Amino acid sequence: MHSVRPSGGDTISPTPGLVALPDRGIHDTAPADSWTDGFLTGNGEYGAVVYGDTALEKIVFDHHRLVLPNGTRDVTPPVLADRLEAVRDKALAGDYAGASRDFAAGWELRWTQTYHPAYELRIATAEDPVADEYVRVTDFRTGQVTSAWTDAHGTWSRRVFVSRADRVVVHELVPAPGRTVDVTLGVHTALDDTATIHSGGDTLHTRMTFTTLVDVGEGSGWLNLRGTYPEGLGAYGYEGVTRVAPTGGTVAVSGSTVVVTGAARLTLLTRLDRYETPTAWDARPLHAGLAALEADYEVLLARHTKIHSQLYDRSRLDLNVPEADRRLSTTELITRQNADRGVIDPALLERLYDCGRYLFLSSSGILPPRLTGIWTGAWTAAWAGDFTTDANVNLQVAGGNILDLTELMEGYFDLILGQLDHWRTNARNLYGARGFLAPSRTDGEYGHMLHFNGGDFPGHCWTGGADWLLHPLLEYYEVTGDQAFLRDKLGPALMELALFYEDFLTRTDTNGKAVFVPSFSMENAPGNTGEHLSVNATGDITAGRHALQAAIDAAGALGVEQGSGEGVERWTALLDSIPDYRINEDGALAEWSWPGLTDHYDHRHIQHLYAAWPLHEINPEERPDLVPPALKALEPRGDQNLSAHGSLHRALAAARLKDGAQVYDNLRKIIGSDMLFRSLMTSHNPGRDIYNADAANALPAVLAEALLYTRPGVLELLPALPEQWDKGTITGIRGRGGIRVHSLDWDLSGGTTTVTVTSDRTQDVTLISRRGITAVTTPAQVGPSMLGPHARNVSLTTGQRTQITISLPTGTSAQAHRRPEQSGHDQGG
Repeated sequence: MHSVRPSGGDTISPTPGLVALPDRGIHDTAPADSWTDGFLTGNGEYGAVVYGDTALEKIVFDHHRLVLPNGTRDVTPPVLADRLEAVRDKALAGDYAGASRDFAAGWELRWTQTYHPAYELRIATAEDPVADEYVRVTDFRTGQVTSAWTDAHGTWSRRVFVSRADRVVVHELVPAPGRTVDVTLGVHTALDDTATIHSGGDTLHTRMTFTTLVDVGEGSGWLNLRGTYPEGLGAYGYEGVTRVAPTGGTVAVSGSTVVVTGAARLTLLTRLDRYETPTAWDARPLHAGLAALEADYEVLLARHTKIHSQLYDRSRLDLNVPEADRRLSTTELITRQNADRGVIDPALLERLYDCGRYLFLSSSGILPPRLTGIWTGAWTAAWAGDFTTDANVNLQVAGGNILDLTELMEGYFDLILGQLDHWRTNARNLYGARGFLAPSRTDGEYGHMLHFNGGDFPGHCWTGGADWLLHPLLEYYEVTGDQAFLRDKLGPALMELALFYEDFLTRTDTNGKAVFVPSFSMENAPGNTGEHLSVNATGDITAGRHALQAAIDAAGALGVEQGSGEGVERWTALLDSIPDYRINEDGALAEWSWPGLTDHYDHRHIQHLYAAWPLHEINPEERPDLVPPALKALEPRGDQNLSAHGSLHRALAAARLKDGAQVYDNLRKIIGSDMLFRSLMTSHNPGRDIYNADAANALPAVLAEALLYTRPGVLELLPALPEQWDKGTITGIRGRGGIRVHSLDWDLSGGTTTVTVTSDRTQDVTLISRRGITAVTTPAQVGPSMLGPHARNVSLTTGQRTQITISLPTGTSAQAHRRPEQSGHDQGG
């Protein structure tokens, strides 16, 4: 084995001569022994996990579309619509178990196809290096991962990035002065296959076959791994090809490896693809593409960073931490955090904001982030490593629109819009309805509703899923005002979804209100029945109400469905029949708005707060009556298994409900519970249990929502600022309603908040500061607001950059920020 001084358990500050530390990035001074601590790079299609040491560096290659066929891709949901009325009768009579059993009788729950790695490239040195110093670095602004070390000869370095411009993984090895690159390159497929307790199947990969092909020609070596899937279950296989391009020296084949000797430097170029047929790789398409690329690391890096850096640099968070803390390694930051778990380390929080945007950028492109982003080093994956659509994927993309990465949301939009035909099949087969019924999970290849049973997971009863999954598309339209997107993509989908509710909402209660039956508050069950199939899950009601209103709004904007008997008239009448929410005996917004169903508070999901986040239905200005019950529902919510997504979801809802203390507390439950790997990727549960990108990708959105809230016509400053962050700056927020927020600076002890904005249209907006306003300084026209002294009407002019400074009442602090239910009408409800 290699030797690195100091040992892996110690940390040192790297000398400036070893490698320059990036302005925005992370570093560590010990190698990663496990892929879970590997540093990460990606381009939204390919991902690479870099780990290992100086003697044996390992790079796991991932591709967003690599899912292990299991026979489900072409399966459609069973035709169960003829059972619906009998199922409804049983549920309305209180026989929830019987209704659940009968609706799914004869059907076995199917899992999605498991996301898997391609293989591991291994770079073995000819000699066992003895390193005096070692550092590995991820530069978020370039997407480049570097490892470097010094020995008696000087500094050795290896760099790798995944190019957005050229769709290629680029690797460069540079020796110390006067030395040469002497390495053996091989592939490794015996990766981590530890069984998971939340798996869609852990053994299919053992039926795969692998072939390694190596050759040399025209100065390059070629290393080709081909993987063939079990026959007859879906796609045929996949391959990865690495072109080995040395500068000087020799390249040769030895068995199934490529050996490079005496090179002045070495460039490796890798591409991956997945194939439907056994002959697709015969023409060597990846070889041809790689041969056409120049093997010049700097040229390829420049083309990549022109795209990547421009996207990444749009937003930043500054919490006024000491500069020395920004130079700490990830091991040092995590160690310091774990030593004081009750307080969030602000330097770590800043780094997590930067890292979260980097990981989202790197894992978003042809698809949105999966449960593990785009990275995995294991054949087995919790929950099949898929897109879990009832919470996780929406949490991960929560910052895409508002943190100015709308281009990266295209992968999410393509995923959703590309599966609408499958959603139609779900609605027709299961409910005999038009419109859409969305599944609770997808692997990216199909959107059929297959993941349900007649017991603990009646996923086919989650009727609110389509509205939930279409909402990020609606938010994109609110942010950008993209009329073509509304006309061609979003509007037609919203109006077609309304047809589902026309066909589904055929039962009424004694008050003439529509009844949502069957219904499912994802993934919870009423406390007194224990049966997941239910009636009038509040989240489903919210989705139905919002879907109908969104269809009406889209039709109005597009000038369609306006006549007598047409959509707007029908949907408006149906909207009037949507039932009200129920407030339970604790004064909380009930999770089921149906008599006799009691709440079960100790659960990770909060679907019943859909109206607070991501929707805007519950807010202090328009529904002040619902803010206290929503907060009451949030406060007693148990942690259950401390899932990261549960804490994130609660934090986002708390931000919308103006509760900074709950925002902080829920973030602390993640950051203070040993849920950070050394790459700052996160885990699903405490103790780094289950590699999972939910917290990593969603955390920037939580911070943004706590610092700035927007909906069309409203701009609110510091709506849920925790008291611990009394000074700072955030840049690069896109407001719903066409307002670009260039920067927001706050200094509570100094009594000022300054926001700089540009509106894409001339409009009057309501500016809110719940801490109060003693003065407003701005070149824009300002007037009083009917909301009271904590708000002003501000006139913004198209394209005009406008600075607005608010003077806060003396002595203001986050602690002085009263909750909406304590504030009365003068404070916004």
